Amino acid sequence: MITSLLLSLGAHAADPEFVGTKKDGEVAEKPEAKLTAELGGALTTGNSEFYTLTAGVNGSYKWHRSRFLLTGGAVNGSSRVDANKDGTLDEAERAVPMVESARRLFADVRYDFFLSDKDSLYVLVGAFHDRFAGYDLRSHEQIGYSRMLVKTDDTQVVAELGIDYAQENYVDGVEDNYKDIIAARGMMGVSHKFSEGVGFQDTLEVFENVLDPNDLRILNSASLVSALSSKLSLKLSHNLIFDNRPVGFGTETAYRNLDQTMQVTFVASIL
Repeated sequence: MITSLLLSLGAHAADPEFVGTKKDGEVAEKPEAKLTAELGGALTTGNSEFYTLTAGVNGSYKWHRSRFLLTGGAVNGSSRVDANKDGTLDEAERAVPMVESARRLFADVRYDFFLSDKDSLYVLVGAFHDRFAGYDLRSHEQIGYSRMLVKTDDTQVVAELGIDYAQENYVDGVEDNYKDIIAARGMMGVSHKFSEGVGFQDTLEVFENVLDPNDLRILNSASLVSALSSKLSLKLSHNLIFDNRPVGFGTETAYRNLDQTMQVTFVASIL
């Protein structure tokens, strides 16, 4: 979902004329709205029992030299626990409620003001909750510059530079329960269409703490999308989050510094 948000930045870039301007005799550009929704999941019963649900939404509204982007989603999972560690789920273990094993909620809203068809200035606000990574709430704000480097019928490449200010609230049990982080942000996004119905996207983001250069955060999102119809697509995606200073860094209760998620979802085009 992050991939869809970032790579849409240059979707209409073709030349350096101002977006929304018109020449004599031309018709002004009409506003354009897009909205897609994703849904996927997994369910296992029998010797082991667990489920995972994934949902997401992506939207955009573009007019003249402005565009709003919205992305959000949720991941939730629960499982039966082999409490006595004998390698099986006995009747007593099956009788108790499932234990939550994954929960992540996130949302971002972004505004772009286009200086030309290839250049824009942007502001972004967003937040996420992921208690299994140690975050009760992590909110952040960004400002930056975006540039379309390559634009052809099949391939687009976009680069961005900016500043990200994050407010991190950690779950109970973490020492120093709150932290502010100011980071420099760099992003490179690539999308390529192999055919009319099959496309690939990848977005790499790097955040470096400006007050502590050894604090580095890397996000990568890759997806392969195949159209099933004019309104429905199948999406295979891989998301990676690496933080060399994870929550609780330097303590015995430190969280792991790498999270990876692979999923298959159905994507419905609403608008």
